[in-house]
Amino acid sequence: MNKKTLVLASALGLAVLAAAPARADDSSHPWNDEVGQWFIAPFIGYTWVDSSRLLDDGMYWGGALGKHLNDDWSAQIAGYTGSYDNNGEKQPDWTWPASFDATLSGVSLDLMRVFNRASRWSPYVLGGIGYQNDNYEGLQGDANVTASLGLGLMYDMYRNADGSRTVQLRPEVRERWDFATGETYADTLVQVGVAFGWGPPRPAPKAEEPPPPPPPAAPAKCADSDGDGVCDADDKCPGTPAGTTVDKVGCPCSQELKVLFDFDKAELRPESITELERVVKFMNDVPFATAKIDGHTDSVGSDAYNMALSDRRAKAVFDYLTSRGVDPARLKSQGFGEANPIAPNDTAEGRQQNRRVMLNRTDSCPN
Repeated sequence: MNKKTLVLASALGLAVLAAAPARADDSSHPWNDEVGQWFIAPFIGYTWVDSSRLLDDGMYWGGALGKHLNDDWSAQIAGYTGSYDNNGEKQPDWTWPASFDATLSGVSLDLMRVFNRASRWSPYVLGGIGYQNDNYEGLQGDANVTASLGLGLMYDMYRNADGSRTVQLRPEVRERWDFATGETYADTLVQVGVAFGWGPPRPAPKAEEPPPPPPPAAPAKCADSDGDGVCDADDKCPGTPAGTTVDKVGCPCSQELKVLFDFDKAELRPESITELERVVKFMNDVPFATAKIDGHTDSVGSDAYNMALSDRRAKAVFDYLTSRGVDPARLKSQGFGEANPIAPNDTAEGRQQNRRVMLNRTDSCPN
């Protein structure tokens, strides 16, 4: 296989690798830990020398010192040397007995444009400028400026747990032009190296904040048929009209009793017993409730007489409630005479409405 065929095959192989999809990373961190690292990269290669040099193709070796600048760029200084035998063609007679073998040694400052750095496979293109010494046995050495273009691949073989140490395999092919005195030589090189990188460890991932606790479950809604905010199971006064202010057991904070009396009488009428029994039940169901019993009369009679009559009417209700088990300490009775009419006294119907006893809650109606 001739020189040109080998070079084309090598370049094609690198191009295929560069174009191939990157192998999926099996870790949680991308393969770009080398960014910011310095590296040292020993390498060995093979040179197809320009035929004008009168040398056989041969091996060379060297090393590079560089840094991965960012996700797109790396830079290095590379040094190399290689010894090449004379190919036996056109060896000048005057050089005998010198062998006319040569040593090619030099340095190159290279800039590499890296692609797909986050992948384990990262192709790159390379451009470099350097200085090379062409030292032929039997002739004075020639030091020349060189320029090179190349194509390479970084394959991540290893990285430690924190990313501060990496090892990469580095195959590369390049063309180097040697601007010798009076002639320019074009040498083709294929090499493989191993780059050992070192740098700061990657930052530790921030600890994830624990998710906020779920909100407390809303209390189960209970049945509240009258909508007063007290569950039916605890409601001592079911059926409270809408909008009524209630206590903690669902009974109205304004609890009224209206008992009517005959003219000039303080005895309870039979039809009043039902209303009084309702109050007895309420006072038993709501043990914290207290009440005031207010007695009233119509305007017939003197003020003094009516005041005494109203006291007797209030006392009659007081006595009934306490006889049915209501604690006397929770009740207070008082007569107001004819002072607070609720209807006109100039009609029989109005006077009947004013002959009454009213019971009103006096507790603070706690909830």
